[in-house]
Amino acid sequence: MTSIPTRNAICLCTDRNMLIPALFVAESVRAREPSSANRYDVIVFASPSEVTGVHLAWMRERGILHRGDMDMAPLTGLKQFSGRLTEATLMKLSLASHLAGEYDRILYLDCDLSIHGDVGRIFSLDTGQSALAAAPSGRILVELTENQQRETLAHFQALGMTAPYRFFNSGVLYIDVDKWNRAELGDRALAFIRRYPELCMLPDEHALNAVLDGDIAELSPIWNIAPLGRREPEAHEIARPVIVHHAGEDKPWKRYGYRKRLFPDRTAYRQYEAFIRATPWPTWLDDQWTATDLRANIGWEFRRLSRRLRGKLDEPTARSRAAYTQLFRRYCADSRFADVEQGLVDRTDGKLRLKEPAGPREGDKPR
Repeated sequence: MTSIPTRNAICLCTDRNMLIPALFVAESVRAREPSSANRYDVIVFASPSEVTGVHLAWMRERGILHRGDMDMAPLTGLKQFSGRLTEATLMKLSLASHLAGEYDRILYLDCDLSIHGDVGRIFSLDTGQSALAAAPSGRILVELTENQQRETLAHFQALGMTAPYRFFNSGVLYIDVDKWNRAELGDRALAFIRRYPELCMLPDEHALNAVLDGDIAELSPIWNIAPLGRREPEAHEIARPVIVHHAGEDKPWKRYGYRKRLFPDRTAYRQYEAFIRATPWPTWLDDQWTATDLRANIGWEFRRLSRRLRGKLDEPTARSRAAYTQLFRRYCADSRFADVEQGLVDRTDGKLRLKEPAGPREGDKPR
């Protein structure tokens, strides 16, 4: 008897301003999907009013589904959003309840990612007793100043977390739908945000960490790692990325802007250039910055230089960055990761690599 394959979904949630980045990520996922990969749907959740016929036709050609049926009522009344965060940030908390009965496992992806490997391989992972798997964040604090370290640990404690503070980033979440819903994680996280809005600067991330307090299947950093430039370059050699997360204000589709470097690594921006040339929106990338952004960029660089010359630049030193690399190498070599223990990721000489598939499995057919 042929077993029915588990139904899996890769989901992105967006509003109008982030629709093109969501499509960039969705197409990148599809482009790196070999015929022997686990089966999954790629779904972009966005309001029907924000998606045109051109968007829908483009998605259909690439096997990307659009859904605009998410109930936003549970998210109303939540006002603690910065300029770069909207209610779409919280849609991930409702995915498991919304898709119950349709999918067994969900890989949620933020829209500010770049894809560098076959993310569908993650659907081979068993989360064990936990409702979700996620990658670490805020574990190695040596690259922060002493004040930043104290503030970070104080925030973990204020969230109700206990040492060793197994804090995770919510930009990539691998969700077991049934376990999530039985634990009522979405409702509990939303309740925490409403009760403690002052603690939830990143509402979904801080709330989930508060209610779970480290009860996750921990993924190795290859599934959610910062781009080069924020860490020592060796980080990507130690943990070869499947997913790079461009968190914060410095987004890869903005060539210039406040808090960006004038001459950063342009790898992700070039990916966007290649992507946008083949879409119906060829001017979109140029529209993402103005002369005001360029002036802000130059002004930021001058302020950095001035603070550095006065000895007041509040950034990690070369020594702390080197110490970070050493600790990161040790962390990757010694830590227990669910994907390593289950044979999905290879760890050789302390380096983490997504294992190559053995080949098509019996019964698999090309998509």
